[in-house]
Amino acid sequence: MGIILNFHEVHDPLWLENIICFLKKEYNPVPMSELISLYNDRSNLKNICHLTVDDGDRSFYNEIYPVLKKHKMPATIFVSPDAAVNQVNFWFQEIAGYENQNLLKIISEVINIKVNDIKDFRLIDIFTCLTINLIWEIINRYQKKYNLGKKPCQNMCISELKDVENSGLITIGAHTLRHPILANEEMSVSKNEITLSITGLADVLGHEINCFAYPNGEPVLDFGQREMDILKDNGCTCAFSTVSGNFNLRSNLLNMPRYGLLSGDSTSYLKTKLFFGAHWNKIMKLKPGNEFASRKALAKLMRK
Repeated sequence: MGIILNFHEVHDPLWLENIICFLKKEYNPVPMSELISLYNDRSNLKNICHLTVDDGDRSFYNEIYPVLKKHKMPATIFVSPDAAVNQVNFWFQEIAGYENQNLLKIISEVINIKVNDIKDFRLIDIFTCLTINLIWEIINRYQKKYNLGKKPCQNMCISELKDVENSGLITIGAHTLRHPILANEEMSVSKNEITLSITGLADVLGHEINCFAYPNGEPVLDFGQREMDILKDNGCTCAFSTVSGNFNLRSNLLNMPRYGLLSGDSTSYLKTKLFFGAHWNKIMKLKPGNEFASRKALAKLMRK
């Protein structure tokens, strides 16, 4: 069995270097192509590892990539061609730093639910229960009301993507256009978000794109069989969730597990997650106020 790790933005290269040194000591890092070949050949996956990074935040280019080059560590990044070509932010990047109470009032107006009914929920949980069009309606209203412009883009551009890909260390995969929660969307929206992200990246990079990461990445909650079928139709060979667990020959290539790490998480914390494996998600669902329980409660509230 092997492991796949997932990161997002990282601003502490020394922390990342410690994690990578730990991984190189305990595991055999392999590029994406070898990971999939070993699986397809029904080969031994014991002690292999692969790194993935979602979203394409510029910290990948400035902080993560230099460490990967130093240690000759292969990785895959999942990005949006829209964010890279048009230099726009994802919705969660755009709302970072917004005043919570003011944002909550506008959310209340848009989804027609009283502020008191949603004030105890985390804002991120509320947003992940909405369609992408509703999310941007909320953002646009907030910016108009408080006379704010769009924030400077914090995502990598096409030249930076090409630069890291040309190193031979980095594989680039798709991550939708606008980072919607696909399960919230109508079939047509989900299909367009997946298909156009794959074809758009293929156009700008000049080659086929055959791997994908689901936004947020929790099966059923964030994506389902519908999305896996769309990926199959687009010739995608592998797709990644955010569910903890080891990668083995029983894994579904269109629902591959990853252990998530946030910047600052210790190697001890990583070891704990690896020890519990697939049981980690069950443990997280027992925590009071966890994402799963909150989103379930919100979905029920929004159906009323």
